[in-house]
Amino acid sequence: MKKAVISCKVLYEEIFELINGDFDVEFLPQGLHNLPNCEDMRDEIQEVIDELEAKKDYDYIILGYGLCSGGVEGLKAKEASLVIPKVHDCIPMFLGGREIKDELEKGGTYYLSRGWIDCGGDTYKRYLFLANKEEELQKWIDKFRDYQSGDSQKIVDWYQKDRYQKLAELGYPEDKARFVSFEALKNYDSITLIDNDNLDSIHYRYTEAMYNFIDDLLKEERGEGLDYQVVKGDTKILKDLLYFDELDEKNQTNLAIIPPNEGLQLEIR
Repeated sequence: MKKAVISCKVLYEEIFELINGDFDVEFLPQGLHNLPNCEDMRDEIQEVIDELEAKKDYDYIILGYGLCSGGVEGLKAKEASLVIPKVHDCIPMFLGGREIKDELEKGGTYYLSRGWIDCGGDTYKRYLFLANKEEELQKWIDKFRDYQSGDSQKIVDWYQKDRYQKLAELGYPEDKARFVSFEALKNYDSITLIDNDNLDSIHYRYTEAMYNFIDDLLKEERGEGLDYQVVKGDTKILKDLLYFDELDEKNQTNLAIIPPNEGLQLEIR
């Protein structure tokens, strides 16, 4: 059976830990979620599906995505079946078997993981670019380059300036940069770092720096900060996704398997 994986980069480390070399894997930037509309994200993923099918006859193409605000709706493969988890976003794939449904529905928690820190955008990074905090930015750029050095399986791309170039060029004054950050963060009451036994000291240091910034900002603007915790993750959902063919039918109910030439329509209850 030939299987390929197309996934958001934020899942890179968990996928590397789970696959046994029998998969072809394509990682796409987390920034696809920030494209102007969900059709743009879908088009980017569809292009990779088409490219994979042009190279090899796959039986299944596995998507390391949730519903992602409709960004996967309508995806289809010509010859392969698509496999995708029935989740709204990537957070359940990091937390897996933990009883998190009520917590996720309640909202108010800003989740981070190794992949989110290494490859994703967040409000602290955006603030540093908006406010042109060049010294602080360079400090983190150097730290992450040192962390990545010599290890080809460490994917780090958040510091590439093209992702935030337009923000850097705007050169917001400090007060405006803080206001924009507050507007994005005002409804959060906690930061949670997910530990899937893959965190380095830099991930703790970065999360603490981000927490300190947000906590100070929220105390200043709304009179109340937020909590910070580290929780143990669980990659069960991700493992079941990658090795769905080893599950019995009962345990495949949290996955959608889309036959060839059928557009992906995903409903989550």
